[in-house]
Amino acid sequence: MSASPAAISLEAVGKSYADTVALAPLSLEVGRGERVAVLGPSGSGKTTLLHLVAGVVRPDGGTVTLSGHDLAGLRPGRELAALVGVIHQQLDLVPHLPVVHNVLAGRLGEWGLWRSLLSLVSARDRGLAVAAVERVGIADKLYERTSRLSGGEQQRVALARLLVQRPGIVVADEPVASLDPTRGDDIVRLLTGIVAESGNTLIASLHSVDLARRYFTRAIGLRDGRLRFDVAMNELEVGTLRRLYDLE
Repeated sequence: MSASPAAISLEAVGKSYADTVALAPLSLEVGRGERVAVLGPSGSGKTTLLHLVAGVVRPDGGTVTLSGHDLAGLRPGRELAALVGVIHQQLDLVPHLPVVHNVLAGRLGEWGLWRSLLSLVSARDRGLAVAAVERVGIADKLYERTSRLSGGEQQRVALARLLVQRPGIVVADEPVASLDPTRGDDIVRLLTGIVAESGNTLIASLHSVDLARRYFTRAIGLRDGRLRFDVAMNELEVGTLRRLYDLE
């Protein structure tokens, strides 16, 4: 019996904008269930790498494969949403809508246009939203206007949205950049716990090395758009980090 395909596979994938190399061509694989932290200074290519994995941008060359499916051949909507879910830095929540509608936006790829429009009038699959907000600890906020929530609570709404989407791969771009250290720790612990429960895969960019060491199994380092290291988290050395961030 052949082995299962990697959750994420990149082969000679790179991206440039005009004369600027955002990410030099690189190849890597991420297995199902891995929790990978992408580290590096600002402008190192972290967001570009995650956007390539999520299908937000297309590579200049090479192949991105998700669970055996060539990303170039996947249609936006149901096919892509079943494979990968994204938490952007801006969260992509609709502030004036209640939490329940933002959470159920995780089903948009499955529902299609008309059911999605009906859900704006009367929330469909309310039970999914209830279970999701309970899991992330904001059950009492289900009908609260999203703009009235704190930053940490809005992060939990984004996590609840992922729960109802149920993707096999989660991509998170600086998910706690706007939070204080304590709330950031809570959100990363919750995110990695949700992923671990389902046996799914997580790749996330982080500024906090402490959070990466605490909750992730593997570290990828980028600088100037180039891959500098790819190691198991327990093998990540202080000297390697100093060279990545130029702390010496």
